[in-house]
Amino acid sequence: MGRKETLPEKDFDMLNDLAGEIVHTPRTIAEQVYDLLRKQILEQQLMPGERLLEIAVGESLKVSRTPVREAFRLLQQDGLVERIPQGGVRVTDLSLEELSEISSLRAVLEIHAVELACARIEQDEIDKLENIVDLAEEMVIAEGNGREIDLAELSRLNTLFHDTICSAARSNYLNKILEIVKLPILRFRPFSLEDKEHRLRGVKEHKEMIEMLKSDDKEGLKKLTAKHVNDVSEAVAKTLASKKGH
Repeated sequence: MGRKETLPEKDFDMLNDLAGEIVHTPRTIAEQVYDLLRKQILEQQLMPGERLLEIAVGESLKVSRTPVREAFRLLQQDGLVERIPQGGVRVTDLSLEELSEISSLRAVLEIHAVELACARIEQDEIDKLENIVDLAEEMVIAEGNGREIDLAELSRLNTLFHDTICSAARSNYLNKILEIVKLPILRFRPFSLEDKEHRLRGVKEHKEMIEMLKSDDKEGLKKLTAKHVNDVSEAVAKTLASKKGH
């Protein structure tokens, strides 16, 4: 399957629409370009394999090539793009082997995070987790009543749930490492929610995690977290494999 060698016109239009968001603030122009492109990649509006050129992106966002070049460098550090010989960068794909490696690392880190969170989580964070699960459950129930579910929003709630637990661990280094590890697969998270049974199971397990946090059940929470991360990885891998024709 061949790679796309030009950025589709629809994406130029999308970037043109965002040009007004580039403003003169204490944050540099390069940081703003980086944030905009990162958002488009994570939301899969810029798809794996798509090529981005400095001049084209600069013209679309009405900025010079210099901040675009710096934004590309930051995205490359994140593993979201890669330099290519033809010039510019290409949005990176994710192989099944890379997914497996990332998921294994994520499991180890999140298990450590929940262990720390058990002893350090505050009541307001418990309340936040319960609100997140309530919103997710409402979406899943509404789907059963004939309403179409927003997988991107449900994925955002799931990510927020886990980020809240990791924040409760009170470990800046752990959170920084987790952010690096999770970033390459964030854009594929909605794939894990395409199966209705998986969505229902995810809500149920999140409820169980909250109860374990309340009761300081570290061992139970560690086991459930390992299972939860593995289930997500398998669901994403299954969908990726089908999309890649494996």
